[in-house]
Amino acid sequence: MRKSIAQIANAVDAKGIYTAPVAARLLHETPATVRRWAFGYRRQGMPHAPAIRTDVPSVDGEQVITFVELVELMFVQALLRSGLSWPKVREASRVAARLLADEPHPFATRRWFADAAAIYLRLGREHDEELLVEVAGHAQVAMGPVLRPFLTSLEFDRHGLAERWYPLGATRPVVLDPLRSFGMPVTLQGGVPTDVIARLRAAGDSISTIASWYELDEVEVRAALEFEESLAAGAA
Repeated sequence: MRKSIAQIANAVDAKGIYTAPVAARLLHETPATVRRWAFGYRRQGMPHAPAIRTDVPSVDGEQVITFVELVELMFVQALLRSGLSWPKVREASRVAARLLADEPHPFATRRWFADAAAIYLRLGREHDEELLVEVAGHAQVAMGPVLRPFLTSLEFDRHGLAERWYPLGATRPVVLDPLRSFGMPVTLQGGVPTDVIARLRAAGDSISTIASWYELDEVEVRAALEFEESLAAGAA
């Protein structure tokens, strides 16, 4: 029997946890793509390394990732969509891991930014000037437009590690928070899973009725429906 997200999270003592199909739906990718990015792959008998490092062992053969690893895959997706090649993405991952040896998930930190020529990692300040380290070489890709929505939709903890994701943007009341509902998307104030709201709406319940049942503002209900519609469109 396939385990639920809650059962898997409890089994590995983790909070936000996602199977490859769940992560793929959130990222509008295929499960095979997510597995390749997160766990690597073999081609013609040769192993190819993943782009990130995962912490959680498989549960009954089910490969899973944590919330910060999901964020790292968002970053990988942004790099690839910018035009960066898969080998360059893996190079960036290797260099970042070496430069941030004390950070197991460098692609989920607030330190990243880019210009039109290359990708850099913000390491600190030296003589009142920021110390910049080029990570992926002169890729000649315009990363700003790609990363801007990614960065503005995340909240970071005091250590600079991603801790919440607002998939519709920080001003819209849908959030993925590993401390709430195992990291699944919920309404910001009421904490109602967005898929529950979508199922009720599909069954014919009105927005006002759903809001009344869960003591939600209708703005939250509409945002939840918009988010679920975006997932359905991405899967189409």
